[in-house]
Amino acid sequence: MRGYITHAVNSGSTDYVRMAYALALSLRRTQSEVSALTVVVADDQVVPSRYAHAFDHIITVPNVRPDVVRKTWRVDNFVKFGRLSPYQETVTLDADMLFFDDVSHWWDALSHQEIVGGAAYTYRGTLIEHNPLRLDLYAANFPDLHNGFLYFKSGECSKRLFEKMTSNMAAWEYTCRRHFGRPGVPFSSDSAFLTALRDCGLEEAAISKTPGIPRFIHMKACLQGWDEVAATERDWRPYVDYHFDDNLFLYIDGRRIGDPFHYHVRDFISDNLLKRYEAEVV
Repeated sequence: MRGYITHAVNSGSTDYVRMAYALALSLRRTQSEVSALTVVVADDQVVPSRYAHAFDHIITVPNVRPDVVRKTWRVDNFVKFGRLSPYQETVTLDADMLFFDDVSHWWDALSHQEIVGGAAYTYRGTLIEHNPLRLDLYAANFPDLHNGFLYFKSGECSKRLFEKMTSNMAAWEYTCRRHFGRPGVPFSSDSAFLTALRDCGLEEAAISKTPGIPRFIHMKACLQGWDEVAATERDWRPYVDYHFDDNLFLYIDGRRIGDPFHYHVRDFISDNLLKRYEAEVV
């Protein structure tokens, strides 16, 4: 059994469950074979009944919001995916993503490996080779892999990897000293993933053997190669024109977006856009 998994723990005014619902609708609308999405939410959240039908499974976990000061709660949820996924073959996604083209054929290519990290591209279809948010990872010569689209098979290999991610997260300062030679390296699910890969001897094994699969568009403004954009700038909309056409295809700067699209900006899913998805899928 194959399927996607994401976590959607709401934070303040940010409604990640709503984003995950839009993601689920986009998968159902576009995927010919694998469209199932499992969503992981906090046990004190209520998933609207209007949304529930779109998810394959809704899994609850303890709310770890008290840890918000160190912002480890997102990673804490991510490292649970290894044991929470109901699938034999799983792809992890961020909730703030949409699919426009059918990527079902990717699964057979990915199935030849135990674990495969995703590659990040600009909206223009060029590989992102410099990410200002990954300077520490580059300095330590980590492969430029992402968990924004991470494939893994259920088994001993992934079990070992997720357990190592968990232990690295629990002792992050020690992990930093081992891998970066100093404490204080920014904490993220990608850094937890990459340090665990190295500790498990899986760096080479997690690089895709099929060029270009998997990939996704990493749409943070600071990654698009634009001049005079701050190294932490997320919102890309002030810098480029975009629109959805009558067939719910997204165009940015006149280019139709085909790859899985990580839009990042929290208010991207407008009420009107969600209604259009619902009209086609519900």
